Amino acid sequence: MTVLVCRQEAGAVWIEDAEGTMVAPCFFKTAEETEDELQAMGYPRLLTAYPAAQIVAGPGLDPAELGEVFLERPLGRVATEGAAAAGRHA
Repeated sequence: MTVLVCRQEAGAVWIEDAEGTMVAPCFFKTAEETEDELQAMGYPRLLTAYPAAQIVAGPGLDPAELGEVFLERPLGRVATEGAAAAGRHA
């Protein structure tokens, strides 16, 4: 399944499927956070949850930024063990 990474001007980030349905809310890793810390808290890295060939950067996003995107909560096929029950930035 190909997913499109979208970002609003206000900063909200999410992925949607080919029909435009939101698949999962996302966020960008900050300079203070490490990938290991985020994964330990149950937030999978987008490029780990989906093959890079199936991810498309939406308008205004540089494909190089996709490496810093994490899924806010595990949904469907992107679920991971030990995932947090609540969203990180909710």
